[in-house]
Amino acid sequence: MRRFLFVLCALLPLAACAAVMNALEEATGEDTAAGKLVRGANRLRKSFQDLDPSEEYFIGRSVAAQLLAMPEYAIDPDPKLTAYVQRVGAGLVALNDGVRRPFLDYRFAVLKTQEVNAFACPNGLILVSRGLLANTKKEEEVAAVLAHEIAHVTLRHGVAAIQQGNLAQAFTYLGAGAAQATMNQEDLNALTDLFDGSVNDVVQTLVTSGYSRDAEYAADKLGREFLAGAGYDPQALAHVLGCMQDHGGQGGMMSTHPAPKDRVAELGGPVAFVGGADGEQVRQARFQAAFGR
Repeated sequence: MRRFLFVLCALLPLAACAAVMNALEEATGEDTAAGKLVRGANRLRKSFQDLDPSEEYFIGRSVAAQLLAMPEYAIDPDPKLTAYVQRVGAGLVALNDGVRRPFLDYRFAVLKTQEVNAFACPNGLILVSRGLLANTKKEEEVAAVLAHEIAHVTLRHGVAAIQQGNLAQAFTYLGAGAAQATMNQEDLNALTDLFDGSVNDVVQTLVTSGYSRDAEYAADKLGREFLAGAGYDPQALAHVLGCMQDHGGQGGMMSTHPAPKDRVAELGGPVAFVGGADGEQVRQARFQAAFGR
């Protein structure tokens, strides 16, 4: 019977045999080859569904760990600057009902690097470089960077990169194992590496390749809505994108794919907004105090 169920799940779409796969998890031992196969297949099945917030958090934590382990992306130790970025980011989140809230909510940190860039991990950790912050002229522009990255998390672009990574090869191993109702150690190790590699796919997307043209356009559009919702001038995002003409790179917010001028054009004309309660003078004073300008 177990052999029949494995073959059935290999032939049917994985999402359609959720009940069978969950039952098989309970019926097989975690340390057996069959049990590991079932659990691997079930994780793969879930990659085609919405991950629950706790799963997304742990995936995002792995992505963040890999990013922060890179020598060029150490955390900046300046507590005043970090507190300022956290305040601006938290305000954007609190004042926009459309923001998708991660498992442990959003957190914001500054990277010590002079590289001009920003990244959003799927768990809601937003990382912005000191080099990018040094190129901002007012709080609205800092908020524009954070709003764009919050939009990536809300739209689950990082998770989409994980879901697409290595799945074809993983299916090959799972199908072979399912047909035999077993899996040898070599294939089991390969499958484990493929699942581990899915996190690397996201890091590669963030740091090197950048998101797709459509994903960047979507994050720009939603980020501008978040700016307006928090009382910031939404045109600040266009100003930040203009900065990318001189500082564009391979990945992160400063990726030049699509070209900054195309992203600005895609945003269209000005959007109406209501000014923030703090007022321009209060915000500028706060900005200058944080940066010592």
